[in-house]
Amino acid sequence: MKDEKIIELLEKRDESALRAAEEKYGAFCHTVTSNILSMREDREECLNDMLLALWNNIPPEKPLNLKAYIAKIVRNLAHKKTRSENVWKRTSSFAELGAEFIEAIPDTCNLCDQFEAARAGKIINEFLETIPAHESDVFILRYYFGERVECVAVDMGFTVGKVKTILHRTRRKLAEKLKKEGIII
Repeated sequence: MKDEKIIELLEKRDESALRAAEEKYGAFCHTVTSNILSMREDREECLNDMLLALWNNIPPEKPLNLKAYIAKIVRNLAHKKTRSENVWKRTSSFAELGAEFIEAIPDTCNLCDQFEAARAGKIINEFLETIPAHESDVFILRYYFGERVECVAVDMGFTVGKVKTILHRTRRKLAEKLKKEGIII
């Protein structure tokens, strides 16, 4: 079923839209949550919570890209679960990802307020639009979706070494951009 039809059914409050969304994006959601959560039950709970969020948010929202909208919801739910249940201890690969990423990105908890966090996010998004698409894709796959470097390499058709080099250079350029904009790292 096409995304437009799923959104239309959600707007009509037709429950078949939830089944269609789960059928179309369930495996994708599983992949996103698997990169963050190690326990199957936690991943399934995130999928169910995502479906509830879709039901509650559409309408009034009408996303232009349903897959990206679902990805954002499920990713945020998985991160929320890691914080609420202290899953970080059970998820060493995600803790490793955070340690790698922190060299370029400030901890939003240390930013003065919500405004600064939003400003940093805007600067990061603008930065990603200025770099070549393949670099942006690698960066997003690694740091937004939490993909392992090896998986990113396969997805992009690159060697692991090339992916690591792209990530290192992109983090360094991003750190410079954030410093230039006055975001303390």
